[in-house]
Amino acid sequence: MTPLPVRPIATTKPLTRETEPSRPEASAVPSGRNPVSWVTEGTLFAVDFSAVDDEPVSPRGVFRLGDRSHDPYGAALAPDASCVVVATQREALRVDADGAVAWRIPFPAPAHSSIGLANCAFSRDGAQVWIFRPDAMLGRGDGGDRWLVVDAADGRVLAEHALPTVGQGALQVAHPDGHHMLLDVGEGQDGVYLFFGRLQGEAISVHAYPWDDRCLIDLSPDGLEFMTVGHGEEDAVFHSFPDGTELCSFAVDRFLAQAGAAGDANAGDQDGEDSHVAWSGGYLNATTAVITIAGETEDDEWSIPYVVDLPSGAVLGRLPSEPQLRGDGTWTTVDESGRLTLWELG
Repeated sequence: MTPLPVRPIATTKPLTRETEPSRPEASAVPSGRNPVSWVTEGTLFAVDFSAVDDEPVSPRGVFRLGDRSHDPYGAALAPDASCVVVATQREALRVDADGAVAWRIPFPAPAHSSIGLANCAFSRDGAQVWIFRPDAMLGRGDGGDRWLVVDAADGRVLAEHALPTVGQGALQVAHPDGHHMLLDVGEGQDGVYLFFGRLQGEAISVHAYPWDDRCLIDLSPDGLEFMTVGHGEEDAVFHSFPDGTELCSFAVDRFLAQAGAAGDANAGDQDGEDSHVAWSGGYLNATTAVITIAGETEDDEWSIPYVVDLPSGAVLGRLPSEPQLRGDGTWTTVDESGRLTLWELG
């Protein structure tokens, strides 16, 4: 399969603990595209690629989250890069750019130590924070997990919903309409459950999709579709939002057959029972997506991100490395030195 031509748009300085933020010229609010966040060594970097020049880009914000090696957490950057919300098994808190904790929400104490990763995500306008609290695995509450909506400004809990899940972790994706949030709750070998919700008054209106084997990957930039990968990693499916109707699907065998027919040098490595659709990829833009096929040989692991055209179903080619997609036709990668690079096709 032909590698697609790509070109770098901008790159950052190496992002390490010693990296300092740039001085904002006017406002921390980026123009247009949301900032990119990158977490390493207990530090979250907010990078604004909206105005780039020939110089390496400095992060707009640097948030020191502290040593949390014994306290698993999820972190979310506000759309304007002004703050970060951190959710752990024991609490949620907002950390501002100066390091001050603006608010803190204590959770009920876990009854025992267990897997159970909290997750948080901002609404598109930054006004709310949605939090998945893994109660069931930690032996607290009524046997299920909880979904919370919090006022991002002051930490008030606006609504709370009891979920019928025993989640080990979760993924949330904010809908561009500013109201809906998609939630994927993974139960390990027992499957995965997918919901969408919206705040209505003092309650969360929740819709559950009728599957226990589809993992949420991404939401299209226009909000009209979403992408899932099978829990068994056998295929990628694209659905209409909100009803979940299947629009198109791509099975792993299709990519293997096409690579072999094209005489791909790596086709031999892709053959075999270990080849699968990875739980990664997403929308490059509204009509183009990335599906990653991965596997392993006796000597190594491999992965190939393929670009597909959704209206026609055509496989267009492959990218040189796994992308962090932004939905606007660009994506980022990180190298071993901690440099983020922004790319586009061409």
